[in-house]
Amino acid sequence: MRALILGQGNMGRAIREALVARGDEVVGMLGRPSAAARRPDPAGLAPVDIAFEFSHASTVAVNVRYALATGCRTIVLGTTAWAEDRPVVVAMIEGAGATLVEAPTYSLGAILFGELAESAARLFGRFDAYDPYVFEWHRRTKADRPSGTAAAIAARILPHLRTKTRARLAEGTTAPEPDTLEIVSLRAGAAPGMHAVGFDSPGESIEIRITARDRSAYVAGALMAADWLHVGGPRPAGIHAFESIVRTTVAEPAPAGPRPVEEETDARAR
Repeated sequence: MRALILGQGNMGRAIREALVARGDEVVGMLGRPSAAARRPDPAGLAPVDIAFEFSHASTVAVNVRYALATGCRTIVLGTTAWAEDRPVVVAMIEGAGATLVEAPTYSLGAILFGELAESAARLFGRFDAYDPYVFEWHRRTKADRPSGTAAAIAARILPHLRTKTRARLAEGTTAPEPDTLEIVSLRAGAAPGMHAVGFDSPGESIEIRITARDRSAYVAGALMAADWLHVGGPRPAGIHAFESIVRTTVAEPAPAGPRPVEEETDARAR
């Protein structure tokens, strides 16, 4: 698979290393476009089988246009906070008959964690005594807050919290309104990412948490999305949420594994 990486940050470098390690070819790894650093003619990079867009919200539309100009029609997009340019990106993808997978996080664990958080909200959200919260901690240099994952988790659990009507990033110097689900974002150090959802009451506190040790989980998900685009026949054109791909996988029947030892023993006895 010939891959183009748009974004020279931590994720871009990690994806390049993973692609090379499994035998794929990286035809280019480009940073943000600028007058000082001109990009190569996109036609000169062709053919490009897959493009990975992990850059900055301000360059998503430019990068998608560049990827399409190489002839690439499958894109994995992991940049967050680009909603302002979404109509333009959707128009480009649909106009080119291309397929794009997007996600605020490509961590499989984080997506399944969201399922757990929603299930917990359905349970604890019924009882006013349990006050919910969302907390996330990332490296000091992370550009957006809250993280895309934290915002997505808050949106998922909010409908199940009967005492909350809105989610808000913690700010100001006063206590939040009682109907507000607080999202707390910490930016310090070099932590690759931690998210927690909690339910606190006067007598006890329940918290579920996911902590990334490094970026390998995010890279594995990005490669899973790339492989989904290229395995099993052509995928429908348009934009697909990585979360929906994971949910489809979870819903599929589990492969048959080895029979339990007890069952094998009983079979031999018969």
